[in-house]
Parts: sequence; structure tokens; C-alpha cells
Amino acid sequence: MKVILLTLVLLLSLPAGMKATLFRFVFVDEATITEMQPALEAAALRLEKLLETRLPDTVTVVIVETKAEFDSVAGGLLPEWGAAVAISPRNLMVLRAPLMNNYPGNTTNLLQHELAHIALYHRTGGVRIPRFLDEGFACWFAGQWYFANVTTVAKAQLTKSLFPLRRIDRVNAFHQAEARLAYSQSYLVVFYIYDHFGELAWLELLDALTAGQNLDEACRSAFNIPFWQFEADYRRFLSDNYTIFAILSDSMGLWIVLAIVVIAGYIIIKRRKKNAIERWKEEEKLESTDFDYDESSPWD
Repeated sequence: MKVILLTLVLLLSLPAGMKATLFRFVFVDEATITEMQPALEAAALRLEKLLETRLPDTVTVVIVETKAEFDSVAGGLLPEWGAAVAISPRNLMVLRAPLMNNYPGNTTNLLQHELAHIALYHRTGGVRIPRFLDEGFACWFAGQWYFANVTTVAKAQLTKSLFPLRRIDRVNAFHQAEARLAYSQSYLVVFYIYDHFGELAWLELLDALTAGQNLDEACRSAFNIPFWQFEADYRRFLSDNYTIFAILSDSMGLWIVLAIVVIAGYIIIKRRKKNAIERWKEEEKLESTDFDYDESSPWD
């Protein structure tokens, strides 16, 4: 019965006109709606300003409990680690209850991420854009950057296992650790664009892709360089900023290192004290005059 209702949701969740965005909730309890709705409304306003676009008048949010329900909505194309999906042409967000509760950050981050996909879809008129830009913007907008991302990128740098950006298009086929790296790299692409070229260049890139330019042409239009040069510069940015030193400079990493130093120091001091006590005992034995001698001289 629930799968039938999900099918009806799919049929009803069609692109609509341009009005103030209304969020419709399906299979969501009142307490959760009360928590989700203000976060989504605030995110919608931010996205409209950032992307200079309008969101659809209605976005539907569905929470499912099982993988079967999740697959019935998404067509069974999502990986096991998927906690949510945005079906942008239908203005639909589907969250998977067991996994969304274990998502890094919080549910608000997850909602912001999926809404960003829908907003980007409407900003580009439904034109398919590279996955690293799509996921990168969603992660960047939702503020999904944690100490684990720093260490993931730094480790990939040291092991020379960073993904070529075009390969991230196949992220749904990645296992979870690979996906974490792909999402981390994608976040840093958008961060790099905003940091080095600015917000207008990001919008120009989207305009070029919307106009039908390929990735190389779009990079030339927005950044005045071909895509291969952009990727090379981006890689240099990663090598300059995300090494083992990035882990140490990160506040969380610093506390971890300090904790390790403290524990190591404690162990060393404790071991030294133990060795010193044993040495003192040996010295006391040698210096002691409390011997039981027989009648003959011990020097005989």
C-alpha cells in the first residue's frame, strides 16, 4: 500500500509554476515537519539569491523506512550508502529514515544538500551538468565539510589516489569510502571556484553549460582557461593545502595530535619512573650493609 502511495506522489510531484516555494511532506510526523520546514524555507531563500533563480512553487519531501520503498521512488539506481535523493524534474526529495539519522552533520544539512540539487536543476533549465559540479555545489551549500573530509583528501594526496574529476560522474557505482573522497573533492571544486574566481564566475559557468557549451568551452567562458588547465590548477591547490600539514593545522586534528602527544608522554614518563625505581632497588642492594655472613671473611 505504501509503495502505491509513493507512486502517486511521483505522479503528483511534477514541475510547477514560479510561486513562493511550498514544502509538502509525505509520511512525515508533525514534530519532524515542525523541525524541517523552517530549515527548508531558509535554504530556499538562500538558494534563490545565490543562484539568481526561483525554486518551483511546490517541493515534496518523503521519508521512507525501507530500501524497497527507497528503490521504488529512485528506480533502484541508488547505492546502499545513499541516505537521500533529489529527483529534480519532479521537485521531489526522498529521505531514507535509517540512514538519514546517521548522516554526517545533521538532517538539516541533508535537506539543504538535496534542495540545492533541485535549485541547480532549475537554474540550468534541466541541462545535465558534470556530477562533480552538481554534488560539489550541494555539499558546499550545505556546509558539509568536516575533519574526516580533510583527512580523506590528505590521505588521497599522499597515496596519489585522487579521482580525475570526470570520473566522479560514476559516483553511484563507488563503494562508500570512494564516494566520501568523490564528495570531498567535489566540495573543494566549488570552494576553489568561489575562492579563486568568485561568485560571478560560478554563475557564468552555469550559464555556459545551460547554453549547451561543453565543459571545456564553459571553462573558457567562465575562467578564460580550458578545462584541463582548470583541473591542473585545482590539483595544485589541493597539493598546496591538503597534505599531512592540513591535518595538523585543523583544530580537530591539532587536538588529536596533542592528545596523542600527552598519552605518549604519559607512557614514557611512567616507563622511566618504573625503570628508575628498579635501578634504585638494584643500587640499594649493592650499597646495603645488611648481610648475613658466615664466620669467615667474605673476602677470603
